[in-house]
Amino acid sequence: MRYKKMLKIFLSSLYFKHGGETQRSDYTLYMVFAYLALLRLHELGFPDFRTLVMSQEYHAMSVLLKFLFNQTNLNEWLRPEWLKLYEPKFVDEQLIEKVLVFVPNVEALQKVLEGSMAAEAAKKEAAAEAAKALAEGRGGGGQFTTPEPFALTQPKLRLVPPPEDVIEPFKAGGVPTSTYTDPKDLVDRVELDKKKDANRIRLKAKYSNPNIQPFKLRVLERPNNLEKVREEVEQARAAECNFEGEKAHPVPRQLPGQGMVRLNEAAILREDNLYRKKQESEAAQLGAYERELRDSAEFDAWQQKMKEQDEEARVRNIERRRMETLLADEEAKEARLRKEQENRAAAMAMKVDAARAEEQRQAAEEKLQARHKAVVAEVQSRRDRPLIAKEEVVQKNKKDARVLRSEIEQMEAARAAERRQEEARRADLIKQIRALELVPRKREARLDPTYTPQLGLLEEMSLAELRERLLIVEEQQLEDEEARRTKIKLEKDEKQTDLAQRAGRLAEMRERAAVEASTRREQTKAAERAAVEATRERVADAQLKVKATLEEKRTQRLRKEAELAAELKRIRIKNQFLEADKDAVERKKWESQLVGEQREIMDRQRLKQEAAQAHLMVYDQETKQRLLNVQREREAHEAFLKEYEAHFSETRDEATARELGIVTKQAKKLETRTTFKETKAADLSGSTLRNLIERTASRVE
Repeated sequence: MRYKKMLKIFLSSLYFKHGGETQRSDYTLYMVFAYLALLRLHELGFPDFRTLVMSQEYHAMSVLLKFLFNQTNLNEWLRPEWLKLYEPKFVDEQLIEKVLVFVPNVEALQKVLEGSMAAEAAKKEAAAEAAKALAEGRGGGGQFTTPEPFALTQPKLRLVPPPEDVIEPFKAGGVPTSTYTDPKDLVDRVELDKKKDANRIRLKAKYSNPNIQPFKLRVLERPNNLEKVREEVEQARAAECNFEGEKAHPVPRQLPGQGMVRLNEAAILREDNLYRKKQESEAAQLGAYERELRDSAEFDAWQQKMKEQDEEARVRNIERRRMETLLADEEAKEARLRKEQENRAAAMAMKVDAARAEEQRQAAEEKLQARHKAVVAEVQSRRDRPLIAKEEVVQKNKKDARVLRSEIEQMEAARAAERRQEEARRADLIKQIRALELVPRKREARLDPTYTPQLGLLEEMSLAELRERLLIVEEQQLEDEEARRTKIKLEKDEKQTDLAQRAGRLAEMRERAAVEASTRREQTKAAERAAVEATRERVADAQLKVKATLEEKRTQRLRKEAELAAELKRIRIKNQFLEADKDAVERKKWESQLVGEQREIMDRQRLKQEAAQAHLMVYDQETKQRLLNVQREREAHEAFLKEYEAHFSETRDEATARELGIVTKQAKKLETRTTFKETKAADLSGSTLRNLIERTASRVE
């Protein structure tokens, strides 16, 4: 704590002067309120401080305020001791003066506290008198207290909770029948789509022949105004749908010099710097031409031409990639159709394999559960024996711990008694030292402004000389400030003139640049229009090529599908002729499958028997090894317990001997110190006694 020493001095003085009115248990309370009153009262405010004081015990607060807000106590009791720790200015201005400001408020608060204490004393006296009168039988005429039941809140009736809503589980839709449909059943649908495409191609080829067309009537070739009437009707309908309304007036043209923006200093300097850099660049080009006799305009033109050619090549590459993307998209669609058919066939095969794997997994899981149950039963049968041995060890350890705990408590009690005697002796010495330190001393120091300390330091002077020199330095600073002000004004005028000249020059250059920019803008727009037209023509040609390529690929695909449909039809007809021998082939296949299944069952049974025998052998070996490990652990644990008990007994004997030696030494020291005090007490004078007490207190601390 930063102000611990200061508060310690205050509390020592308070307890020394008002020892009969204060209690030692209020030491922390007095420290907190002394800190607030001395250092934080201006920040806290007296109303909040008054609230804190009134919330505590009235008598304790009255004693504190009476001692703290007293000018005599502050100047005679506290100030000399505080000067040993802090500067006089801090003690006088920050501590004493700030406390004395609130003396009138504290006096009013003292009256309130005294009234509250008197009221409490009167109340206690009246209660004692009433109790005494009642005990003597003199209180029969008064009113007696009639007991009444407490006004407790009646509990409300509990409402029956509403029935909970039964949430029905979500039921998913059934699996589509097409999921488990054999892909072979979808052949008819594929053939139907192929036939539709073939009919579409046939009709297109038929009606593309000019010889097979609808009749042309000569009536339709006669001149009429049907198209003109149709256009008039469409224009009238379009006029009714015109919701744009009247157009607003165009933006008025801005006259030259109208709406000029006034530039600030930063904008003028930035623009001037830009034009200067541009002039320096042009001057560097002219200098290079004079030195090298070569103009870079030809190279720049060639470079620009190459850039345009590169741009055209880039655009052509983009168009080529676009056509390749369209072709790749068409191929991807066809590949996706083929992939879907292959996936359906693969899904059926995977479902069959998954069902077979699920059966194998369930069988393996049943075997594993049976083996685990056997292991659990064996472990449960052997679980109780370690617990019994562990309980015996725990009971033995508890017994040893109780014996050791009783011995330690006896030794602690002896040490505590000796410690209390030593603390009482130290407290007596501290009280004597504090009583000697709290004797007030009067110290006065006067300041001579013409006095020089003469400590041999550089620039050593008196206070009066220091003030004279300070005045001279301040006058010199004022003169320097006036000179700087004049210089700044001249520089500002020169800067304004330079900015005006630059602004005029920039305005002329801006007008000239606007004319050149307008010319360049027209040229750029013309070049952009030409480039857009060329790009449009190139895109149109590319689209025609892509369309022709796609049409050719579509024709080839349809032709291949038609050939495939014809081939499937021939195969189906051939299968009809071979249907007669199907039953014989199926019967032979079924017999072969039965023989294979019988052989597979025998092999599986043999493998299971071998695996069971191997597992049984491994389990027996594991059981033997586990029992051997348990026996070794038990032997190691018993050896550890024996070693621990021997070490504990040896350590306990050493600790007992060491404690007895320490107690003997302390008793001898105490006896020597007491003898020394008795022999020297008669020969010590006042000053000698004080020095001895100070040395003893410092040694104790």
